[in-house]
Amino acid sequence: MGHPKFAPREVFEEILEWSVIPTFDLLLRYGDSGFIVLKRKIEPYKNVWALPGLRMYKGETIEDTLKRIAKNELGINVDTTNKVLVGQYVGKFKTEKNRQDISTCYLIELAGDEHIVMNKDHFSEMMITKEIPKRVGAMYAHYLRLGLENIR
Repeated sequence: MGHPKFAPREVFEEILEWSVIPTFDLLLRYGDSGFIVLKRKIEPYKNVWALPGLRMYKGETIEDTLKRIAKNELGINVDTTNKVLVGQYVGKFKTEKNRQDISTCYLIELAGDEHIVMNKDHFSEMMITKEIPKRVGAMYAHYLRLGLENIR
């Protein structure tokens, strides 16, 4: 992969005004313990339980994006060869110029012994759960519901 291109914040603000943002989310199954969820510090979904996810940068493949999300958000390397498409979701927000995202979520199985280092700039808490948390973004509740249906 060449160097991915991403817009500086002031340019991204303009993009948010006019464009739908392609984002990817990871539904990470941590061994038999459940799925990794994190409480976000940043918009959208600030102070709400979420899955690790970020936007795709120009020049990246889906695999590049998923690996970057896992590394940047959790400090782990993931193997994307056995990823499973969970689904897609259109997120519409009142923040960030009425931002609209098209999210694509992939399930990746982890061994359950990975040393996770949560990105403290993006998240305040982390838990591994087999339940849908009470204060969770609608998009993440949708993905967790689909994931939980497949492990029961």
